[in-house]
Amino acid sequence: MYSRDISKKVLAGRMTRSRQGKFYGGQPPLGLMRDPDDNGHLIIDPETAPIIRRIFDLALDGFGNMKICKVLMEERIPITRMQTGTDCDVNYYAWSGSRISTILRNPFYKGAHVVCKTHQKGIRSNTYNIIPREQREVIEDCHEAIIPKAEWDKVQLLINRRPPIMKGNNCPYYNIFHGIVYCATCGKSMQVRYEKIGRTNKDRRTGKEREPIDKVYYICQTYNRLGKNACTSHKIEARDLYNLVLADIQEVAAMALKDKEAFYGRLSRRMEKQYLADTDSLKKEYENLAQRNQEIDDTFISLYADKAKGILTEKRFLKLTDAMEKEQENNQSCMQEIAALISEEEHSEGDVQMFMGEIRRYAAITELDETVLNRLINCILIGEPKKVDRVKTQEVRIVYNFVGEL
Repeated sequence: MYSRDISKKVLAGRMTRSRQGKFYGGQPPLGLMRDPDDNGHLIIDPETAPIIRRIFDLALDGFGNMKICKVLMEERIPITRMQTGTDCDVNYYAWSGSRISTILRNPFYKGAHVVCKTHQKGIRSNTYNIIPREQREVIEDCHEAIIPKAEWDKVQLLINRRPPIMKGNNCPYYNIFHGIVYCATCGKSMQVRYEKIGRTNKDRRTGKEREPIDKVYYICQTYNRLGKNACTSHKIEARDLYNLVLADIQEVAAMALKDKEAFYGRLSRRMEKQYLADTDSLKKEYENLAQRNQEIDDTFISLYADKAKGILTEKRFLKLTDAMEKEQENNQSCMQEIAALISEEEHSEGDVQMFMGEIRRYAAITELDETVLNRLINCILIGEPKKVDRVKTQEVRIVYNFVGEL
């Protein structure tokens, strides 16, 4: 009991200091430095912060850890803080994938502090358990951010949806659509598949040599694992998907370039209409939860009166109130999430401006790559192939960043 109480006091002290925005432990992360006027406060390091911004910009372009390493080495960016008067060798620029991963996952760069990454097994023990990343407490707005929170969250999304590296792949085609193609029916990601060895490399209609992309197709993950009783194949050829997405981006970019004001007005009106519809439903849900919490409070008073009169036993009273308290806590949590969603919806005008700035950059685009796809597109939904009047049709929905479907 004695050691447990001390452990709690130590933990409480650490959390109190973290909530005050103080940083006491070790060397600050790359890109940050201690404030000369307040040793426990972090400020942006003007020498190394551009390195962090460069790494996150590359990640937003869809680059993986090793590709980012190669870019940094080619640009001769050192792995530590700049040291004047030092002749640097190759090892000074040898970035590693694990180091890049640590930087991209570090909440410090969005202005937050992480509380207690490890847990000591006992007060006299030298062994520690690592707390899972999703269970760590993050204290927001502790110091000035190098990376805006929206960009940091976007990078986390890109990292989480990146597929595992597949071994034994004999096809030279690089899947630029990884992590953004989904089945419109079940919502699972579409898996890339390659033709079996033994098929001819010539197109039967034209007689020309087929490119690697012509040997690739996408198929529903659920169908591939569980069969037709779970979902249909939703198969689509990689060449068809590539051409369709490229044509759609070219069309949207041409409209944005031809008549900027008209296109901006169209997007703004559509976003405003969607915002009003979403906000109304969210507000109604918020009001229903608030009303339910008030009903629970009234029920608490009634139950307490019955307990005082002896109508309700102590055991029964505790059981009922415990269930209602849990329901009230869940309702309160949902209300906070709804309030955050309403707050996000209010930034629709800024989202339209950001999309206009991005799409106009690709007005003369002639081919797709990872950078274009990750900058412009949130996800692509592949519908089930159908036959209409003996003609095969398939719906493909492209959801753009900031503005949704167009």
